[in-house]
Amino acid sequence: MKHYHRIPLMLCSFCAASLSVVAQNNTNLPTSMYGVGELSTSDGGRYAGMGNIGIALNRTGFQNTLNPAAITRMDSTCFIFDVGASVSSARYSFQNDHSSSFMGNPNRFSIGCRILPRWYAMIGAAPYSSVGYMIQTEEEVEGMPGSYTYSLFEGSGGLYRCYLTNAFALTKRLSVGVNLGIILGTVTQSETQESAIVEYESSKRAFYADFGAHYEFNTTGSQKWAAGLVFAPSLQINHENNLTYSNSSTSEGVDKSYHSRTQYLPMHIGTGISMTTGRWVATADYNYLDWSRNTSSYPSMKYENQHKLNIGGTYITNPRLPRSTELMGGIGLSNSYINLRGGKMQYLEVSAGASFPIRYSYLSLGATWRKQINSRSSLMQESRFSVNLNITFGERISRSKLR
Repeated sequence: MKHYHRIPLMLCSFCAASLSVVAQNNTNLPTSMYGVGELSTSDGGRYAGMGNIGIALNRTGFQNTLNPAAITRMDSTCFIFDVGASVSSARYSFQNDHSSSFMGNPNRFSIGCRILPRWYAMIGAAPYSSVGYMIQTEEEVEGMPGSYTYSLFEGSGGLYRCYLTNAFALTKRLSVGVNLGIILGTVTQSETQESAIVEYESSKRAFYADFGAHYEFNTTGSQKWAAGLVFAPSLQINHENNLTYSNSSTSEGVDKSYHSRTQYLPMHIGTGISMTTGRWVATADYNYLDWSRNTSSYPSMKYENQHKLNIGGTYITNPRLPRSTELMGGIGLSNSYINLRGGKMQYLEVSAGASFPIRYSYLSLGATWRKQINSRSSLMQESRFSVNLNITFGERISRSKLR
């Protein structure tokens, strides 16, 4: 029973560690100054090598964060821990200017277990969006040829999500689940001109819920088919805003709250299908995110509804073993929720990776190349290469604890 009494302490330590690291910056993209920032494309996981995919995947050793119903294949004799980190290198270009960045951060923490024979639960934390940019401009002073005023725009911070997942195996083939959680974080944006600095700090918080279903079809032969469905309603984001003004050349200063436009989390509908044989797993997801409840305070920017299509597959090297090395690949197409000056931004992603069993654990590596495809050449271009490292491991529970 000694291990059992350590579990509440482990959960508290887990949550404290999660909140302190997943909110770190993970972008240097100038367009992250708009909306809620650059959205996290994936929180990694064992199948990061297939890209952001998994609505129809319900497999042993996979803590699925894309469909709350698809965790009922979790090992019933373990507390399952999932820890992930990512590093990425990005290159940005605008007309004749180029810049690059290198970033690395933890990106996933979760713990899952079986509560009762048909009830499974998972608690976790992961990034939701990130803000990070620095833009310098110069403007000629009117009436003073050759004299310029320089302005510096900077932003940092981001949002992360903490969630509690509950899934129920209603029958041998049908599972349902729900994610309940909170999205929160702080975004700081500043404008510097000569000796004057204006800083806007916005603490954001929103409750969210998404619902899922997973069904395995009654098929004969070597092929097994499954389908998944997820839905999340649009919910309001609450703000606590503070404006600070300072000027090093004078003693004047301002510190006050300010009003900003109401923001909403997008409504999300997603569906997926998977086919499994002895050696192969093939799956496809489609996601739709409706941002229409949001309005922009920037004349040049408006919100765009998102469509995401991902296709991926896994090759099992030795299906006769209970745990085997798996090779993965995937491709995806999506568009940004930000539309600048009527120009749409789209993304092409190609992923590859592998998952290696280590006793009761899995070590997974996934590499993703993402290319931004714009409808106008006047928009900024981005290409990014990222690597996800994920470790899934379990702590055995004695039989007496399961009764």
